Amino acid sequence: MKISVLWVADFGIRHNQGGAQRSDSIMISAGRELGMEITEFNYDVNPAVLQNEYDVIITANLEALSGKYPELINYVSCHSCHFRLEHDANRYLHQDQRKTLFGSCKKSFFLTNFHHSQFVESYGDVFPNVSIIPDPIDTSVFFNQGAMRSEDSIYTGFMHELKGTNNFIEHALDNPNENFKVAAWGGRIFEFIMKKLDNVQFYGSIPFSEMPLFYNSNTSMFYRPEFYEPFCRSVGEAILCGVKIIGNDKIGCVHYVNEVGIDKFRQECADAPQNFWRIINESI
Repeated sequence: MKISVLWVADFGIRHNQGGAQRSDSIMISAGRELGMEITEFNYDVNPAVLQNEYDVIITANLEALSGKYPELINYVSCHSCHFRLEHDANRYLHQDQRKTLFGSCKKSFFLTNFHHSQFVESYGDVFPNVSIIPDPIDTSVFFNQGAMRSEDSIYTGFMHELKGTNNFIEHALDNPNENFKVAAWGGRIFEFIMKKLDNVQFYGSIPFSEMPLFYNSNTSMFYRPEFYEPFCRSVGEAILCGVKIIGNDKIGCVHYVNEVGIDKFRQECADAPQNFWRIINESI
């Protein structure tokens, strides 16, 4: 008998190409391959799906959805088999909403020990049955190809102040003799500024399938976020492709690599979908 799962998240991969949406998509696909019957509920799905019965509810990002459907937090928290997959930093959702979500779940998943520690610092050690599961990354695609690399530094991902885009611009301005390549999206003002810089090549958003080659063609990646990153998928992919990270102490996957080493990091990213669903199965 198939296990029925309701996967609740703000947006799906068709809405947003961000790291959380891509990771959710990989986890959902893996669950279906393992025989799970998964229904997605996100911002543009008819709420009628909530009237069905499910064996399991998994919640991921909920900031937009909980605003649109104020009753959603209570609906989820009343379910007897709710699992919380935390992608976000703890700056989203009201504190009471987070306490309700975590207080009702059978297990809490965080992306790194660093990620979990930030929540403990904010809320205390109130999280039940914590498991650390990193972002799933296909290591048969994201790996060091041993190719010739330019000496250029790259910047990738969503452009935003909290993502450290201002820090990158300042770094490029302070280092006019260095060349930078930017494969990033969002933030029109950032795009306008970068296109004015002589030492920056701005590519915009390039296809995800081309990212392994982009990483493998360059030596280093500049990424210094203003607020902590629970994991940071793009940095994790770059590390697996042999890129040196010019960063700070706010990047979850860098902490992860420093804790376990690159080989175990590679294996745990590759095994993340199977480990996630194994833990779900063992807990229901």
